[in-house]
Amino acid sequence: MSKDPTDKELRARGYMTPDEFIERLTPGLKSYLKGSWTSDLSHPEDLISNTLSYVESAYLVICDFGAGPTTKSARSVK
Repeated sequence: MSKDPTDKELRARGYMTPDEFIERLTPGLKSYLKGSWTSDLSHPEDLISNTLSYVESAYLVICDFGAGPTTKSARSVK
């Protein structure tokens, strides 16, 4: 019989609440969007398109590197 992982175990794997996720996502996204344009005003379609690019890149990084700690053997390259 398997037991469900504890909150502590899930957090060690990188799990977070939606509020924590937004708090971590927002500063980088804001900087990315501000750096993408020379004007303070942008059309919402441009902003959402750039947001999509940012989030897709972040998703790939999370998938490639993982969100939680890894063991040395799991990430070692020979």
